Amino acid sequence: MSATAFDDRRREILRTLIQLHIETGDPVGSENLARALGRTLSPATVRSIMADLEERGYLDHPHTSAGRVPTDDGYRVFVDSLMDREPLPPVDAAAIASAFSSPDASAERVMENASHVLSSLSRAVGFVLAPDVAQTSLRHIDLVPLAAPRVLVVLVSAAGLLTQKVIEIEEELTREDLQACANYLNAHFSGMTLSAIREKLLALMQEEEALYHTLLKRVVALGEQAFSLSEPKSNISLDGASNMLSQPEFEDLERMRALFRTFEEKGRLVAILNACIGAEGVRILIGNENPDPELRDLSFVTTRCRVEGDEGWGLGVLGSTRMEYGRVVAVVEEVGRTLGHTLRGVRSGPALGRCASARRHRPTILG
Repeated sequence: MSATAFDDRRREILRTLIQLHIETGDPVGSENLARALGRTLSPATVRSIMADLEERGYLDHPHTSAGRVPTDDGYRVFVDSLMDREPLPPVDAAAIASAFSSPDASAERVMENASHVLSSLSRAVGFVLAPDVAQTSLRHIDLVPLAAPRVLVVLVSAAGLLTQKVIEIEEELTREDLQACANYLNAHFSGMTLSAIREKLLALMQEEEALYHTLLKRVVALGEQAFSLSEPKSNISLDGASNMLSQPEFEDLERMRALFRTFEEKGRLVAILNACIGAEGVRILIGNENPDPELRDLSFVTTRCRVEGDEGWGLGVLGSTRMEYGRVVAVVEEVGRTLGHTLRGVRSGPALGRCASARRHRPTILG
């Protein structure tokens, strides 16, 4: 049921009760709620309306307290219909700008800075999700000889993310041979997604010229391994798990263990986040709306981040259902805008092709 089905008194009581509970973390009693409403309604009237809202499923009555707390359905009505959209405070805007102020930061460092500022401003867990490598567009590839027959493949995505992979080749190639192959791949495949490159290489394998042309034979052999990704791997940066320890909702040890299991098993988290960022704008997932049973005490506030050539970027905040939704939405929107702008700057910078450049970053290693 939407808030439009409520009369003004019920709307105001539900809104004020949720705001008080978000602020204090405590169940809200009729006396405190009447006081917060400026005594425009008597405690008895407030108590009666609270009982009605509880019967409709928007409030709950903890056994140990005479007060009420919002249910997930109550929070949903609040977020959809009652919440005030808060402007971003200047101090928060300054903190976000500062987090992205380094002109030479790698894409990985930008992700870390973004997740940290999300965590700091929300007092919850901030995260940034980079797309699966196979979805990204190639900006540059380096092929670096190691002890034969091994070769280090360094891939740079359109947004500047680095991925390293060690492959083994049958033919012994010199550094110059590998450089020639890398030059061919960069000249012909830059700007294409890795999955599209694989398709083009498979087609090239069928062409008669590739059977006799030495460079093409090497390019096909190297490219088949370099762009072969056995399983999807998204890169996620998390920050602020310790923020949850200070919240009364997570004083229960088993709930905290379940939460940290989720952080360790990042694949579960990535699956939910990918589903969330598929929609335009900010999306809010509350409590039992989460598909993972161990996350049904939590809310997600997420948005996608558009980076040309790299689809699948997203970011957001994970925290208690008792979060300051209006403020968090404003923070997530601003960080999303700034992250997209920053990554486009990383993308337009000089190519990061040298192995020495790769070592200055912390790439994802694919086995």
